[in-house]
Amino acid sequence: IFRSLQILARGHVVEVSRADLVGEYIGHTAPKTHRAIDNAMHGILFIDEAYTLKPEGAGGNDFGQEAIDTLLKRMEDDRDRLVVIMAGYPSEMEHLIVSNPGLKSRFSRYFYFNDYRPEELLQIFTRLITAKGYRLAPETESLVSNLLESAYENRDRTFGNGRYVRNLFEKLVQVQANRISQLETISEEELLTIRREDVETCTRGQGEPPRSGSRPIGFKK
Repeated sequence: IFRSLQILARGHVVEVSRADLVGEYIGHTAPKTHRAIDNAMHGILFIDEAYTLKPEGAGGNDFGQEAIDTLLKRMEDDRDRLVVIMAGYPSEMEHLIVSNPGLKSRFSRYFYFNDYRPEELLQIFTRLITAKGYRLAPETESLVSNLLESAYENRDRTFGNGRYVRNLFEKLVQVQANRISQLETISEEELLTIRREDVETCTRGQGEPPRSGSRPIGFKK
């Protein structure tokens, strides 16, 4: 879109995290940050979990600030050739932005993404399970739907959205594999079918998927 609007010459996206920008010793951070920015030139530099560049309580030995300073300088020098998007949990991102006047002055557009609703989570689950060649037994569909609705209603600020669905699917496959491994003979249908008892096992505590993930807030130059 940015390329078609002649905002950017290429419009490609380079995704990075703290590990791609912050070095492990003195003099290592700036070259890493410059290299990432050079790769994104005439396109978009997308920094995921950007708040980790300046974690709360970080001591003086943390090199994240050097990466931020390098980024800010390049954003000013290359402002006509680079778009920067930073994403992360809202409260952590707000802490990052207000902690540095340079960041606050350059990132003035905020985008908040709503969590997927239960029916959307079910669509994601259905597409995922179909893509992997599995199927749900008829009596299982309502159980999965109820599970996703419960997860949505009881979500907290770290709710994983699509990642939650993927974790649920992977756990169901694990539980199903443990169950059918006890059978004397396994048909192809049984090998690829997730049944009611698999979902019930997954929701009895030991099987409930973790709610890790990112509920991002984006910042764009």
